[in-house]
Amino acid sequence: MPHFLAIVLFFCGISLAQSSLFGGGASLLSGEQSIPSRSATVLQPAYSEVQVDSSYVLGPGDFLDIMLENKYLTVQIYPDGSVAIEECGAVVVGGKTVAEARQLILDLVGKRYKREYCFVQLSSLKRFRVTIMGAVNQIGQHTVEAQTRLSYFIRQVGGTLTNANTEDILVLRGKDTIHVDYHKLSVEGDFSADVMLEQGDRIYVPFNDVGEVVTLIFPHIRTTVPYKQGRSLQDYYNLSGVERTQNYGYKAICIKDPGKDPRWAPLADMANVYPEKNAEVEFHLNQRFVYVGGAISRMGQFDYNPSWHALDYIAAAGMNTMTGSWDQVRVWRGNQPKAITVKVAEDPILPGDYIEIPKSRYESFKDFTLFLASLLSVVSAAFVIYTSLNNDN
Repeated sequence: MPHFLAIVLFFCGISLAQSSLFGGGASLLSGEQSIPSRSATVLQPAYSEVQVDSSYVLGPGDFLDIMLENKYLTVQIYPDGSVAIEECGAVVVGGKTVAEARQLILDLVGKRYKREYCFVQLSSLKRFRVTIMGAVNQIGQHTVEAQTRLSYFIRQVGGTLTNANTEDILVLRGKDTIHVDYHKLSVEGDFSADVMLEQGDRIYVPFNDVGEVVTLIFPHIRTTVPYKQGRSLQDYYNLSGVERTQNYGYKAICIKDPGKDPRWAPLADMANVYPEKNAEVEFHLNQRFVYVGGAISRMGQFDYNPSWHALDYIAAAGMNTMTGSWDQVRVWRGNQPKAITVKVAEDPILPGDYIEIPKSRYESFKDFTLFLASLLSVVSAAFVIYTSLNNDN
């Protein structure tokens, strides 16, 4: 019996301690029920999950945490912009900032509870759907949270396609149309164009016009950028979005303007190269070579340099006194090489060209006379042998 009484007193002590700690001093012996830490309307955590600035406007779908002395409620703003607080009534907070809504709610609950023991905070932001169509990876309706900006949303839907015109993205908001230069935003950091999305927004990312474009060809991708007069190759490269992908270490660039011979440019000179309408620009990974032979000190292959001319390659190969005049230099070009005459200090040299440096006329004449002397020596020797054999017979 004493053990049973001791056990009963032990559990009574635990119950009294819990009632004193969580029930705001209420006693189980008085017949009052302990108040739960949060009401049955709790749907979201009791704190805002993202940073919210002071200008944020409340609307349907937002959740508010309300502390009423020793009661904790989480309420949702209804479609009409109002919130209902048990035992106090309803108040319209839609279209108000958090500070303004807090003041309205405290004025309402202050009639029943002590105002100094009441508090209101934003619990969870509203979510809504926006529609995006056009040149993006995931078209259709998507759920976003309030304070979501356009740049973040485009990343959420997988980004734009390679043939997207990112210079004029349309945000249709009611009867208004907002034009956003997404390229200027993402590359140049013009954050003033990064609009905050609102409920009902419709976004359209247009495709490039296939009629007037510049095509950029990379080993791993092919993309087009709208042609614009005065736009440099560096601008087209930036607009393509390829600068965000892995750099594969491009070695040479070939510009193919319509109806013209290909021309080459170094990577460092892209800002000074202006492709024509419907041009194709190829970025090459493999190292290109130019071959040099003839009357030079070192024959063989040399790394292709788009800024070099024949004179540079001849100088790198090592000219000597046997080299002929510049107007005799020839270049062999093409899959079935044909010799062409070039201006050694002006005409471009292409990858795969073979530069032939001839000997001077004097050296060629000297070689010819040495050949004739050798030939005469052989003929005279043969004649002497022939004569000797006839005399022996």
